[in-house]
Amino acid sequence: MDDMKALPHRAESACRRLRVGDRVRIVSIPRADAEQYRQTGDDFTVRVLRRLIRLRSVRTISRIDESGYPWFEYRIRTRGGRTHYHSIMILDDESWVRVG
Repeated sequence: MDDMKALPHRAESACRRLRVGDRVRIVSIPRADAEQYRQTGDDFTVRVLRRLIRLRSVRTISRIDESGYPWFEYRIRTRGGRTHYHSIMILDDESWVRVG
């Protein structure tokens, strides 16, 4: 992924200390996602994050990528009953809290 060059690579970052199985709650929209929305108008990720915040949803870290960033999975059920599966990478230390 070419965008990986633009990612913050802070070894001391709390998000990079998360491990598979850790549980987190998203508490705010990450700055990078808010900025992407402002620049492109694509609100998909921001809408998903707002929903997770509103529902106080707890997510489990499902994988750590090759750069050390944690990812979690979620699913969206459409009005038509179809289910779509997606993943979100955690890039910052301000938008989430560790749970239990």
